[in-house]
Amino acid sequence: MNLNVELRDLEPCKKQLRFNLPAEDVDAAIRETTKQFQKRADISGFRKGKAPLDKVEARFKQQIDDETEKKLLNDSYRKGVEDNKLKPVLDPEVEEVEFKRGEAFSFMANIETAPEFELPDYKGIPANRPKVEITDVKVEDAINHLREGRAEYKEQNRTIKDGDYINVSFTGTIDGKPITDFSATARGLSEQKSMPLHVHAESEHDHFIPNFTGQLVGAKKGESRTIEVTFPHEYPAQTKLQGLKATYEVTVDEVKEKVLPELNEEFAKSWQAENLEKLRSGVKEDLEANQKGEANKEVRQQVRDAYGPKLNFAVPPSFQQQEMHNAVQSIVRTRRAQGATEEEVENDKEKITADANALAVDTLRWIFAHKRIAEEEKIEVSQEDVLRVVAMQAQQMGKDPQAHIKELAENKQIGYIQNRLLEEKVIDLMAEHADITEIDPPEEDWLLWRRTYDASGFSPLDQITADNVDDLRVVWSWALPLGPNESTPIVHDGVLFGAGS
Repeated sequence: MNLNVELRDLEPCKKQLRFNLPAEDVDAAIRETTKQFQKRADISGFRKGKAPLDKVEARFKQQIDDETEKKLLNDSYRKGVEDNKLKPVLDPEVEEVEFKRGEAFSFMANIETAPEFELPDYKGIPANRPKVEITDVKVEDAINHLREGRAEYKEQNRTIKDGDYINVSFTGTIDGKPITDFSATARGLSEQKSMPLHVHAESEHDHFIPNFTGQLVGAKKGESRTIEVTFPHEYPAQTKLQGLKATYEVTVDEVKEKVLPELNEEFAKSWQAENLEKLRSGVKEDLEANQKGEANKEVRQQVRDAYGPKLNFAVPPSFQQQEMHNAVQSIVRTRRAQGATEEEVENDKEKITADANALAVDTLRWIFAHKRIAEEEKIEVSQEDVLRVVAMQAQQMGKDPQAHIKELAENKQIGYIQNRLLEEKVIDLMAEHADITEIDPPEEDWLLWRRTYDASGFSPLDQITADNVDDLRVVWSWALPLGPNESTPIVHDGVLFGAGS
């Protein structure tokens, strides 16, 4: 094939190819196509496949021309891409196709290509890893947590005291009207039968409504009390009730006390340990493994975050537009979830678009970069890797693994899993070769349940002292809906983070 290809750079990641094939090559291609048609031609007066070429050509001229043109387009494009070592990311936009018997064949193809860039060094990235030190305090805390999981709630024939667990039935009213008249979604606050509650004598610690359970201290099973509460002005679970006073008619159904199991050899054996010493050593090993995993997770995040700013290259325009569209939708959803009105979202449209564009570019740069790293390091995702993830997903969802695989394949999700696993393997390699410094967490941060990996539960900050601790007041609270409680918040860089329930 005497193909002539002219390459022109339109912009980064966008090329234009002009193709020209001499007339003699076009005629040769037509003859070859005609021969292929001859083999399967069924023409009256001739055995199948035996009709003369001129008869075949006369009968199927248009089909022969169409098929030849298609073949020349595909073959020319493929050769042009290979010879110029291009990496298209999308099908080409083909224009100005000129195909005619006895004349040269020509066309133009506009293509988007993968970015061309120098890969920054991905090894030796500085990262801080929290020190992992399992203290006896941490071990005992963990064992007490095991005891909490085996706690018994024993019914008591006495009056309610602080810390008890009770079941109550109640009806609530505001100004003599059902609470649902003020908020239709507050059925759980309006009336309940045998609702479990944890008694907190101090109002600010009451997980239900401040000063609700505290007013029941001293009551006994079967006793009814009328209590009054005021919904907090910060009560996001029911904004329509904020600041309103409510009256509750409450009947105590049960009074229970939490009793922890004795910490003895029998308890150790219930956890498959020979004795208490073996239980403690096993717990320590588990804690160490978990905390090393958490520490390494931090390193992985650090190297990923540090590598992004090193990447500076253009990305395919179509990819950028699609990714930006997705990012805009994500940002808007987040803003609405945070309470922004449609008017506020519309007013911030320009900033949202700019933020989305920046996020799209960063995301795409990382995608191309980590795939390049995978190529250089010969990192691959095996079928076994994918099956392990799928099997784990199926187990978590209570599905049959084979049925889950079929569902993922039908929804074209297998590729997503492969890409995610490839990314994780690349980050693992970067973390493995990072320049690690073992550190304690910043004094102002509280990143774990007990702040540090050694579970000290102590803040070295000195703003709160014995002289001013009595002056502390509640400045922020979050009213939990009925159901599972929210996880312990963490603090990083002056910001309090909490997981929604």
